Amino acid sequence: MSYLIGIDGGGTQTIGVIADTNGNHLSKVVEKSTNYHVVGIEQVEATLGSILKQLLQNIGIRATNCQAACFGLAGVGRAEDHQKIYRLCERIGIPRQFILTHDAEIALTAGIRSGIGVLAISGTGSMVYGQNSEGKSVRVGGWGHLLGDEGSGYDIGHRGLKAITQMSDGRRQPTTLRKFILAQISLDRVDQLVRWVSMASKSQISALAISVFESAETGDKVAQAIIEQAGKALVISIQTAIRRLELSTNSEVFLSGGVFQNQPSFVSFLQEQFPEKTIQLIRQEPVCGAVRIAQRLIR
Repeated sequence: MSYLIGIDGGGTQTIGVIADTNGNHLSKVVEKSTNYHVVGIEQVEATLGSILKQLLQNIGIRATNCQAACFGLAGVGRAEDHQKIYRLCERIGIPRQFILTHDAEIALTAGIRSGIGVLAISGTGSMVYGQNSEGKSVRVGGWGHLLGDEGSGYDIGHRGLKAITQMSDGRRQPTTLRKFILAQISLDRVDQLVRWVSMASKSQISALAISVFESAETGDKVAQAIIEQAGKALVISIQTAIRRLELSTNSEVFLSGGVFQNQPSFVSFLQEQFPEKTIQLIRQEPVCGAVRIAQRLIR
């Protein structure tokens, strides 16, 4: 019997599965992030190697029993990054039939088998990715938290932090963000944020988006403005991808990532901006898209 390997490596965690050639999942492992820009190349190699070992052991097979594999990893969208991680994958042992792509492509393929359409991701980071029927693909955003990631959890959380420091100075109107954010991270005073931020990870700052949405739900105008700005940034990216791909006005748009998964109001905001389009949340895990791409390699 032959098997397929699919891996979804995001900014927060990595999910690996082994499936049969019909796409039925037989083994699953969840490990830490494999975005090498965040955790480093050595950690990526160690984590991917560990995932493969556990997947094989779970069902008692060898790597030689696996016919094809697809790894969809954050941070490999550019040529030099792709080459570096591809060599790493060869070292840990992969099937001869192998595709290394980015996490956006597998997420889009999880939503629609053809892979044609546009996907907006809002998780720790953000980006928009799309493909058309001619095989052309584009990505908009995905530049990382220092250069972009507009509309991401990090972006929303970071804006929330800035809002309460500005309020503390008297530069911004009062906001309940102070109460929600300080409670979430167990601090008593705004000035304690300086130390907290210096030690916080991207994921920890991204998690503060929860407090921004909670504050917005109470009617807080500052929090609502932050969410609206984040949503509008994603709208511009989606519109840009549609224009560059020359997609029709009724083309499908899919949403993926932790912010969309956990904040229905953010999904609703995007849907309101595109009344003429079908905008839907991808219910299947992105790793399902990795398995589908691996299936194509053997057909």
